[in-house]
Amino acid sequence: MMNADETTTAGNMQSEEQRDSILGIVIQDVARLNRVAATVAQYGFGELLTRSQVGRTLFRSVPLPEQTAEQLGKPPAVRFRQLLEALGPTYIKLGQILSTRADMVPADFVEELQRLQDTTVVLPFEDIREVVEHGLGLPLSELFEDLQQEPLGTASIAQAYRATTLDGDAVVVKVQRPGLQQVVRGDLDLLYLGAKILEATIDEMQLYSPSDIVAEFERALLQELDFNNEFKNLVMARNFLDADQAVTVPKPYPELSCRTVLTMEFFEGIPLRKLEPNSSRAHKAAEQLLHTSFKQVMYDGFFHGDPHPGNLLINEEDVLCMIDLGMMGSLSPAQREDLVLLVLAAFTNDDNSLARTLIRMGNPTRRINMGEFKAEIRKLRGEHLMVDSLDEYDSTAFSLSVLDTANRFGIKVNPQYSVLAKSAATVEGIVRTLHPQADLIGIARPYAEQILREQYSPRKLMEEATGGLTGIGSLLRVLPDQLDQLLHDVETGNLQVRLVSPAVEDIAPGLHRLGGRITLGLFATAMSLSGAMLIPDQGSGQSISMLGGAAIALSMMAWSVLLLWHLVGDGKKLKLGPWLKFFKR
Repeated sequence: MMNADETTTAGNMQSEEQRDSILGIVIQDVARLNRVAATVAQYGFGELLTRSQVGRTLFRSVPLPEQTAEQLGKPPAVRFRQLLEALGPTYIKLGQILSTRADMVPADFVEELQRLQDTTVVLPFEDIREVVEHGLGLPLSELFEDLQQEPLGTASIAQAYRATTLDGDAVVVKVQRPGLQQVVRGDLDLLYLGAKILEATIDEMQLYSPSDIVAEFERALLQELDFNNEFKNLVMARNFLDADQAVTVPKPYPELSCRTVLTMEFFEGIPLRKLEPNSSRAHKAAEQLLHTSFKQVMYDGFFHGDPHPGNLLINEEDVLCMIDLGMMGSLSPAQREDLVLLVLAAFTNDDNSLARTLIRMGNPTRRINMGEFKAEIRKLRGEHLMVDSLDEYDSTAFSLSVLDTANRFGIKVNPQYSVLAKSAATVEGIVRTLHPQADLIGIARPYAEQILREQYSPRKLMEEATGGLTGIGSLLRVLPDQLDQLLHDVETGNLQVRLVSPAVEDIAPGLHRLGGRITLGLFATAMSLSGAMLIPDQGSGQSISMLGGAAIALSMMAWSVLLLWHLVGDGKKLKLGPWLKFFKR
């Protein structure tokens, strides 16, 4: 699937990736930085730019517009969503990613970010032709029998067109907007700069690690810009298709696809949102969507990360088609088993298993009071899981409550669960509209029971038992030698017991640092006195001697080092790592 643009752009991508200096970002993107700053101020967030000394230095020469009366009357979440839409494709994608991070974004912002509109100007067909011919390495007439000039759809990243292959197949050609890579990389550089400034000026930002969020966003966005990844997602999703279910995924065409062009079969259908709610057809489609979603999550471990109604089509035969597979979520077998255990614990009202499973699904960063945590889980289960039908269940509220609880108890949630939470909330919204009385628990139960049967089948248990016995056997083989060595060390007096206490171990280094500071202070004082004594009288007409000048210079250097040591090092060795990290991605 490697085509012409794979080799011609490789060098450019490498050179762009070398733009990792924060100072280089400021120098190369100063014009874009000023435009972003002006837009931020226009939507009422200008105060954030000048709150820190770094921001005042960067933007003191930028004329920031005043917030209009219209903007003043809007809630901050609405203004933030409009700001991202005004800044362009990179920031729209950032907002869509942030809408999945309910563990760190306020609920009203999450709700507003889910309404982001990805609308852009339609590009001329000649620009699209150039991208296709450059990417696939042949004239358009040698690639397609026909390529319609009117786009099927347009978005900030790509435009889609109807076409016919030379073999007569009806296809859709997704073409990336020209020059988008450079724009996105410039915006990512500015986002890195903003994250670094936040971390350097606001101490609490270290808890949220904005740089890590931008890094995660960069990986996701650059993967989406490489259509080879969506091609692989289409192939993998087709491999997971079940012939017994009326669900399909478009077949991709490798000979007509590359990094900037993706060709897939055309599916004749309408968006799911156009079905009449509560009709028999809508009920069937909703149940099919639920079956597909449970299968993808619990069986395949590979699910659609953005299944909004525009990405779900249905034809006259009621076959469901999933499109736009650029964002997919994945779960390991262990994560899928944890999900099933979570569902099982919810069915059986087992609060202890619920609490333990939630802890295992995350990464605890501090000690957890299990009594308080189980009480909170019991409260969440009573509020959200004790339902009989879908119309009583709100997955968004449940996800927000779980993530908020995890955050309060110091549990860091795996990002894949955040993607799953957003995907589940989207599917819930569709099903709630089409079929509010759908039996969610009844549809989910067979998938959970099947996984449990496989997990606790005799073959699976035998495999796990064999693995455990092998590990025990290995331990027993080395245990005599280790006991012999331990007894020998005790007998010969070579066994040492060391008490580890950070407070005690820091005494000697602390005294050493204190001694160094006292010595340097005495030296600075001595040089200051020597310099003062060697300065000639004011009326003598003599100039200061070389020895006196040297004493004064040494005293100034010593006092400067002491001051820097006190302000930056706080009595400790100066760490260059954080400073170098600020100037390097």
